[in-house]
Amino acid sequence: MEKLENLKKTIASYGKLCVAYSGGVDSSFLVHVAWQVLGNNALAVLIDSPALARRDKAAALDALDALGIPYEVVEENPFESAGFAENSRMRCYFCKKGNYTLIAEVARRHGITHIADGQNADDARSPHRPGMKAGQELGVVSPLAGCGLTKEEIRTYSRRLGITAWDKPANACLSSRIPYGTRITEERLAAVEAAEESLRRRGMEGCRVRWHGNIARIEAPRKYFDEILRTQEIAGEIKSLGFTYITLDLEGFRSGSMNE
Repeated sequence: MEKLENLKKTIASYGKLCVAYSGGVDSSFLVHVAWQVLGNNALAVLIDSPALARRDKAAALDALDALGIPYEVVEENPFESAGFAENSRMRCYFCKKGNYTLIAEVARRHGITHIADGQNADDARSPHRPGMKAGQELGVVSPLAGCGLTKEEIRTYSRRLGITAWDKPANACLSSRIPYGTRITEERLAAVEAAEESLRRRGMEGCRVRWHGNIARIEAPRKYFDEILRTQEIAGEIKSLGFTYITLDLEGFRSGSMNE
C-alpha cells in the first residue's frame, strides 16, 4: 500500500484540489482518494460535450452522487476549436486545452490552485498522448503518474476501496472513433454513440464502432463475436443510422487502433 500512502501525502500537500473527472477508472480512483484526504476541499469537474456518451455521463455522475463527492458539470462545445473539428493527430491537444481552461475557471471560482488529471504511469510512457502537452502547458498535475501508479495497480487499489469503476473497460471519447483527417461533426458522433449503444444495451461492454463513411466497423472483445454474428437486429439498428455496410473486425478490440 506504499504507493497509495504516497498518493495521499501528495494530495494532502495541495490543500485544495480540482480533479478533471471523466468517470473512468483512473479519475474515479483519484477523486475518491482526494475526497478521502481533503473532504469538501476536493472538487470533481466533469466536462460535458457531444464527444461524451450520454450513458457514460449518467454513470459518472451517479457514482459521485452515491458517495456525496462535490462536483460541477461544465458544458463545452469542442467544435469552437477548429483544431478539434479538423481532426488532426493533435486533436486531443486542442480538446484537452479547452477542457483544462474551463476547469481552471471553476478552480479559480472556488479558490483552488491545483488541477489534477488522471494520467497514470503507463500513460506517461505512451508515445501518443498529445493531451499531455496541453496539461503541462497549463500546469495540470498528475499525481497518479507522479507516484508511479500503473493502470493495474489503480484497478487493484480501487477494488479494495470499493470503487465501482474498478473493472470498467477503457473508453476514450467518441471522437476517437473517427479516422484522423476526417472532419468530426455532431451527426457523426451521434451515429457512433447510437451504434455502440446497440451493443451496450445487450450487455456487450468494451466495444467500439469506428466510422468509415458508409461503413461501420465493429471492434469487440472476441468473446462477443458469436453473439454479434447471431444477432441480426444489431446490423439493422446500425444501418438505420445511415451506414450501408456493417463489418466485424476480425482482430477484435484494440485500444487506440485509429492511431496505427
